[in-house]
Amino acid sequence: MTNPWRDRLQRWLRPLARRSPLSPNQITIVALLANVTAAVILAFGGRNPLCFLAAPPFLAIAGIMDALDGLVARERGLSSRFGDFLDHLADRLSDCFLFAGWAVGAVVRIEIAIVATLGIAMVGYSGTQVEATFRVRRYDGLGRGEFVLALVALPIISYSLAVAGILTTQYGPLTIPEYLASALACATALGVIQRVRLAKALADEDDAKGRGTTVE
Repeated sequence: MTNPWRDRLQRWLRPLARRSPLSPNQITIVALLANVTAAVILAFGGRNPLCFLAAPPFLAIAGIMDALDGLVARERGLSSRFGDFLDHLADRLSDCFLFAGWAVGAVVRIEIAIVATLGIAMVGYSGTQVEATFRVRRYDGLGRGEFVLALVALPIISYSLAVAGILTTQYGPLTIPEYLASALACATALGVIQRVRLAKALADEDDAKGRGTTVE
């Protein structure tokens, strides 16, 4: 199943992909570095709220690069298994670094941050494993696209809270950033469940067609 926004972005980027001086793997590394830079900036948000606003531009650059690497590979016939592996690895690293950086900057207590980070990693892993096992790529359900949107919204919300002086104010047992992190953790649990259901449905389809796969 295709994603209409992804398809639209690829149409816009196709002319750039044909003229790109960088290889797909180099573009993947640029995207990873942009995300790590954003994560480091976010980590200082608690000290300087402007850091929350400085990170989203790097996220935008990383998002464009992430869409561009695969497009360059297809347009110029440079697709490779290593490139696919590197792209997935960079995505997983970026997701975890970005959330951890925001959690540090927003002063989210460590146990909540750990649970949410593990959830983010598992959503990415389960999606990649479905693709590796069943050779299909599906974008329906909660996934990385929604996570990236959250990572754009969370710093803006955190900046507003910091300027208002309530970034670390507790409302009940948690601060607002901790409630947001907890909601994200619940969303990741739902995302994993969706991928488990997808894997079961694909396995049932294979069994019905008599071509089940044995994995050691």
